[in-house]
Amino acid sequence: MNLLRFAPVLLALLLGGGLARAAEPASWLAQLLSPELRRMEQRREEILWDLSKLGAPMGGQTAEQFGYQHPRLDAPPLNPAWVQVDLRSAQTIDWIALIPAQLDWQTFDRPAYGFPKRFRIDISDDADFIVFTTVADFTESDFPDPLVAPVSVPVGGRQARYVRVTVTKFALENGQYFFALAELMVLSGNRNVAISRPASVSGRYELLPRWSQQNLVDDRTPLGPPIRKELLPYDGLFTDVPADGTEPVMQVDLGKTVELQEVRLHPVHARIGADVPGWAFPRSFRVEASADANFTTPVVLFRTDDFPNPGNNPVTFQVSGAARAVRVVFLAPGTSQPAARYGLSELEVYAGGVNVARQGTVVATPDNSAMSKAWPRALLVDGFTSYGKLVELPEWLGTSMRRSELQAELSALAERRGPVVEQGLTRGFRLLGFLTVGISVGAVVFAYRVRQRRRRDIEALRLRLARDLHDEIGSNLASLAVTGELAAETAAADQREDWREVQRVSRESMEAMREVLWVLGAREEAGIDLAARLQRTAQRMLARQEIHWLAAPESPPATWSVEARREIFLFFKETLANVVRHSRARRVELRAQIVRGEYVLSVSDDGVGFDPAHAREGVGLKSLRERARDLRGDLTIQSKPGGGTIVSLRALG
Repeated sequence: MNLLRFAPVLLALLLGGGLARAAEPASWLAQLLSPELRRMEQRREEILWDLSKLGAPMGGQTAEQFGYQHPRLDAPPLNPAWVQVDLRSAQTIDWIALIPAQLDWQTFDRPAYGFPKRFRIDISDDADFIVFTTVADFTESDFPDPLVAPVSVPVGGRQARYVRVTVTKFALENGQYFFALAELMVLSGNRNVAISRPASVSGRYELLPRWSQQNLVDDRTPLGPPIRKELLPYDGLFTDVPADGTEPVMQVDLGKTVELQEVRLHPVHARIGADVPGWAFPRSFRVEASADANFTTPVVLFRTDDFPNPGNNPVTFQVSGAARAVRVVFLAPGTSQPAARYGLSELEVYAGGVNVARQGTVVATPDNSAMSKAWPRALLVDGFTSYGKLVELPEWLGTSMRRSELQAELSALAERRGPVVEQGLTRGFRLLGFLTVGISVGAVVFAYRVRQRRRRDIEALRLRLARDLHDEIGSNLASLAVTGELAAETAAADQREDWREVQRVSRESMEAMREVLWVLGAREEAGIDLAARLQRTAQRMLARQEIHWLAAPESPPATWSVEARREIFLFFKETLANVVRHSRARRVELRAQIVRGEYVLSVSDDGVGFDPAHAREGVGLKSLRERARDLRGDLTIQSKPGGGTIVSLRALG
């Protein structure tokens, strides 16, 4: 076991910093000592995996409407406050959801703004709630901060006309008491039946457009549309104003006549080249229905002449009546797009509690927008907004609730983890701290001294060997070369060539000895011209072969160390030695160049070759592979019997 791994933990103990600072590098050690911590870590990994499957939540304010805020008070109110919505008729209620408010500078992981500390949710058929049914009671203890996750309450299909939220304890901020909500949602099946219904409050506070009681049911929240984040290569579908001034239209033929309940328009959240929520959404438009696909007798379902930008939120209309087709007629552009362009990311039409537009046929006129001319018209009903796949509201609420539960559990585990880690480490290492540090320091000092002594011994041996070679063999070779030169001048004609050969061999041996001294490090020539040395070595070792350089040889980059250059040289010599010993080649092609930042060295011969799959790997091939690894390179050997051999090296130094 490497005792150095304990050093950070024990050093923190000895310096008095406590286990808090040592906990992170030693968490693995604490897990060994604490079964409870192991169970916590396993659960933490399971939660992170579950969260990844749920996907990231959308968050961030993209519209001017923030919701409803109760007037701020300097002291807690004497009587509870309330907000309520009138559904206009008794409705079957499956879920009630409170969406926390979020200011425009907040992101989805920030605390909720002014969410009530304690509250109760009631339903009734009486506007004054003289008789009511409580469906959720959170008045006994403070409600945990939901961040921006919806607080969803199952109602189980009870029927009621009115829904009220009674707040018994306000939020406190900067010495003032208040509460805020972004939206009050009432789900019946897949629909939020509270949208655009009359809302009333006990404490009226209007700060338009941000805070208003009617913002409670405007379908604009920090969470945007009910989607699972998933991107397609399209923002949405666009149409431009025609030159003849006619009104551009997007419509869907439902394929059959249905009883309409709801129409939802999803804005484009531009993300290709920009980040603009509500891009190209019209300021003025009509929503029409017709009994036939040609709109022979259109019926206006909704018309507006000054509609504010909805940001990333859907625009929902509660409607009724039978229809075969639904269309949006664009009358005037908004302020966030070119004056002649309109866009939607999705058009939903609900009948019988489901979106029947998914099977419809889309027509956009005029069909001339450069933004989406080549895109499929079905983008308008494909089930995707600009940032993800639409899901039904109950599923969306369930996913949000599950994400919130997992995040709360993850936070609780994080709070418990510190004390558990500290407890485990205290048990195992308080008494052993000094001993382990002493052993660790001793091991470090001993290893360092052994390494230094070995390095000095190797260096001394290398220098002594180099000095002996230079002084003894070098001087003898120099004398032999001079003798050969003098003898060649005075010898008989038939002996001169022999003496010149003696002189040549002596000088080549001296050059080879210089190479050996350089390899041994006795001649530290950092700027040595390795290319020239490779050429001389090839001429000397391949005296009996025809040498052909494929290109002028190059030296490795100047940033290479002397050791790396030596490795290249020794690799080259060993490869040439193999050619001389084994190949019986007549021609050798050589290459030494820098190619795309790599040093490429190759030796190709036309010799007898061999079968690499059945060749016995001797010292030579093993040496080549080790040098290639030291050079951070790749070694390639290509050969076949009778077909020559190619040895290639690509190295990074």
